[in-house]
Amino acid sequence: MLGHDVPFRYCRTVNGLPCSKIFDCWYQRMPIEEFIRQHYSQEEIDQILSPPKPKITTLVELIEKAKKRV
Repeated sequence: MLGHDVPFRYCRTVNGLPCSKIFDCWYQRMPIEEFIRQHYSQEEIDQILSPPKPKITTLVELIEKAKKRV
């Protein structure tokens, strides 16, 4: 996602949960599926695997939050 090597710790802490690409990036270096099953609940795994929100939705949410702060 970033285009260069990053530490495993970074990949595990994107928005409080691992990046959805963690399986693609780490499967050749370690048994990543086993690691995720051992360290995260099924609910967390479902969140990791859920598709990201469309960018327009995220932008609208950010605009709404900014309006509320003013």
